[in-house]
Amino acid sequence: MPTPAAESRRWWLGPLLWSLAILGGIVIACRVNETAREVVMEGIGYLFAFFTTPFILEASLFIGGLGLVMIINGLRMEREGDGWVEMEVKDEKPTSDETR
Repeated sequence: MPTPAAESRRWWLGPLLWSLAILGGIVIACRVNETAREVVMEGIGYLFAFFTTPFILEASLFIGGLGLVMIINGLRMEREGDGWVEMEVKDEKPTSDETR
């Protein structure tokens, strides 16, 4: 069963709302509790140190860039079509009736 056009255009709305809710919960916990603030800040520091190591930084930028290119290409193909072209190929061999 095909999905309505409005629903397929807003597929990102659900994950965005969940992400904002989780982020809002973390921000509220950090403002209320000093221990939560310390844990979050230390975690952010460890993540920053991990992701800025040379190999991890280069690999994550490559994977992120490749994903971005694939998303842009998918949106382009959705808008313009896949671009398949069918080519007619003529048979170059003469048939047995033409040789007589």
